[in-house]
Formats: sequence, C-alpha cells, structure tokens
Amino acid sequence: MPEAKPMALEGQGRLLTAGGPGVAAPVRLTLDEASFTVSLASSPPLDAAYRDLAVIAVQAGATLLQVGDGPGSVHLLLEQFGDRLGTVVGELRQRRARQRLSDRLVRLPDDPLAAVEYRRGDEHGVGLLALQPWALELLPFDERRALHHVRRADIGAIESDPASGSVRLAAGGESEPAGAASVLELPGLGAAVTRQAAALTALRDGAFVDSSTLVSGLLPDAPFATRQRLAQRLVDGQPAPWGELGDDALLLEPAVLSEPAFAASYRTLRGRGGAAPVTWFAMAPTRPGGDERKAWFLVALPGNLVALELVSEGAHATYCFRVAPRASYDGHPPTAGDPALDLAVRAISAALVDARFLREPMALPPDQLAAARYLRYRLALAALPTLAEARRRFVARLVHTDDAAWTAALDDLVAWHATARDESAEWPGRAAQEAAVLAAGGNADDDGDPAPTDAATHPTDTNPRPATT
Repeated sequence: MPEAKPMALEGQGRLLTAGGPGVAAPVRLTLDEASFTVSLASSPPLDAAYRDLAVIAVQAGATLLQVGDGPGSVHLLLEQFGDRLGTVVGELRQRRARQRLSDRLVRLPDDPLAAVEYRRGDEHGVGLLALQPWALELLPFDERRALHHVRRADIGAIESDPASGSVRLAAGGESEPAGAASVLELPGLGAAVTRQAAALTALRDGAFVDSSTLVSGLLPDAPFATRQRLAQRLVDGQPAPWGELGDDALLLEPAVLSEPAFAASYRTLRGRGGAAPVTWFAMAPTRPGGDERKAWFLVALPGNLVALELVSEGAHATYCFRVAPRASYDGHPPTAGDPALDLAVRAISAALVDARFLREPMALPPDQLAAARYLRYRLALAALPTLAEARRRFVARLVHTDDAAWTAALDDLVAWHATARDESAEWPGRAAQEAAVLAAGGNADDDGDPAPTDAATHPTDTNPRPATT
C-alpha cells in the first residue's frame, strides 16, 4: 500500500442507533495512512482501519458509513461536506481497497485505482479495478458483492469494441470450478478502451511468457515441441499430473530433482504412494516477469493425505494435508482421477501462489500464529480464501533433520491419519516436529515473498520478514 497523505475534512455528522438517527453535530474526519478517525462533538472519537469499513454509501448528499459487522458495528451519517463529499467517498473507497488488497499480499503501483462499470453473469455494478502482477482484482462498490479475483492465467479471449467503449473477457476465478469460465464485461470505458484492452492482454500473455521462460531455463536443450507442451501445462503453479506428461516427464524429473536431498524425499514419498503412485509437478515465477522459479511436487499418500515438497534452496520440510473430510474417508488408497484428490492438489497449489510461496501461514500452531509478529499472516488468512482452505487441510510438516527420523515420522503420520475421523484431532507427533523447527532456527527455511511489508498497512508488524519453514 503506497504512502497515503494524511487528510482532514470537516462537516456535520450523527450516530445512527436503534433508538433513532441521533443529533447532528460538527464532525472532523481525519484520514491517516492505515486508519481513519471520526471526531464527533457529541461522542468519543472513533478510530478504525480502512478494512473495517463494511459499508460506504452515498444517499441524498450524505455518506453512510458502517464500521464493523454484527451487533458491535457503528453506523455514522456524514452530512454537509459540500463539494468535498466526493473526496470523502473516493478516499475512503480507495484506501479501503488498497488495504484489503494489501491484506491479500498484493503489491500495487501508487496510481489511484480506476472506477469501472462491470457486468458478470447476473451481476451489474461499479467497482474499483486493479491489475496486479498475478491477477485482475475488481472490488464492487456494493459491499454485498464479493471481490472478483481472476488469475492472469485464467483470462481467456479478450474482445474490445472502441465504438461502444467496452471490453469483454472470458474469466475464470477462485469461485469457479476447474476449467470453468464466465464473461466479465467492462462497458463505458470510452477513450480508455484501447489502453485497458492492451493492459489486460499483457497481463494474460505474461503468464504464458513466464512459463515458457522457466521451462526453457530448466530444459534449454529439450526439443521445441517439448518445451511448448510443458510451458502450456505449467502456468503459474497449475499442477500437472506426472502420469499425463508422458515422455516429457522423463526429461523434467531429473531437471527438477537435481538436488540429491529432494530426489531422495521424492523417491521415498512415491514409494509410500502404493503400486501406482499419483504425483503432480508445478512451478511458477518467483515474481511475474522474472526468470527465477519456485517449483514443487505433490504426492498422494495412503491414509487420506497428500504431501507437498517445495524444491527450493533452504526448503527443508515436507507439508502434509488432508484430502477428504476425515469423517467421510473410507480407507481407499489414492487413485489417479479421484475428484477429492484433484481438488485438494489444486487448492494447495493455488494457496501457495496466492500466498507468494509462504507456507508458514498454513502450518503455524494457533498459539504461535497469535503472536504480534504474525499479524500479516492473520490478515492474509482472513483475506485469502485459498490460504484459509489450505490451513484447514493442513495436518503436519515433517522436518528433514535426518533421513531416518524424517522417514519414521512420515510412516507414523500416514498410519495415524488413516484411522483419524475427528477433524479436530492432532497427530501426536506434531509437537515434536514443531519443536524441531524451532531448534533448527525458528522456521528459518521458508523463502517465500512476504510482500507487502509497509508499516502503513501492518502498523504492529515489527518483523517484516519472519523466518519461516
């Protein structure tokens, strides 16, 4: 979130209560970097973060604010701001949008977000549009509507009509089933239609350019057709089933697993996966437009588990996640094409990309997560559905202290989880693994991107890059 200049505006205001509209009194609205203050002569000052604004509505020359949700929410009516009413509404919406996107670990340029009209399915409204390096984000002014998040790789055909000033694009999203898409239309762009269409096209195409760059860096001497096929399959962390890669997997596997430690853990995990182990591979750029990559593999395990291993310097833990709800698990071994297994793998990979490759928010025990230094993680978990879902599925991380200890912990976890039916039950070995993490340096091997880290967005976060596993 860029530094927002402090601003003070004055007018009249009143508190709305169940007993009536209250009495109008002089009010001063002060906008700071991370929060705003409403000083009303008839009541104590109210200080809140921009993300706390549940409603910003304009009616009959006044602005209605709802701060917070539920019984403890506060309703304020701001009046008599004259020609500064537009500034009040515009600044609050801009600052709220930026803070909420920052909670989602989104970096944005300093330029104001564009207000656009949009249509998607039966939904028609106005919102703020942000094109961030990984995705399109559209935040409706109508707070009853959910944020529209479209990953750049999920943007399909783009059509622009300069005559009507509209852009239409096929758009997937985190609420869409795999492979599904809807149409997002941005009408009324006027002279900006060409520029907006070009920006959307560049965002979409960047995903495939990055994928091609990473594959070429990994397999520079592979045939062109091989590189093209892999580049189309391995876009922005989309997991590719190893069995569907055919002969291309024979080239990809040794290139990815060039480090002996990762090759050994991969072999062990596949060995635990049964006679026909089910494995996926995924990779994405560390940052869009760059040539550095994050790569990971996932292996289905007996006992309703899937293991994630990030193949990256400094990564020394295997993360294990639940596949199906424990109560419904029937003891069957993992099989290729299992819908629950495919869903789990896609969810975990999506969370990894959305969280900028930080795995620790998925894994920290609740008492550690509550510490002040992990405010950023708590905000991200509240703002990113994919990250929250991965945390709900998380079971344990197994630290690579030595091969024998890691293998013993893996076998114990698989055996225990095969009979676990209580969703709240915790593997008895988890505490020992977390103690090993702390003994190894306090979560010191998660080399994800903790963006953003500005104090304006996270004022109590005194550790801008916590060490993680």
